[in-house]
Amino acid sequence: MMATDNGMDKLLSELSQARTWSARIKGLMGNGVEVSQEIREADRRIEDLERRAGEAMKRLGCVSPQTRAIYHAMADMLISWYAFKDALE
Repeated sequence: MMATDNGMDKLLSELSQARTWSARIKGLMGNGVEVSQEIREADRRIEDLERRAGEAMKRLGCVSPQTRAIYHAMADMLISWYAFKDALE
């Protein structure tokens, strides 16, 4: 169980960190830096995190408090990222 808890903590941490990527990229854009590569890499990493979060939620089941925590962290990450991407258009 301890390894699972550590894995969930790591996943939650990664999901939380991913929410900061759009602000970092905005900062680079504000400094005139070409960010298309960073956006592509972040898109790839977001997809991977979403996949891993989905797998973890399936493993944990719908009644686990960890499932709710992962779901909320994933939703926050996706909302933040897609709001950023929508603002680019």
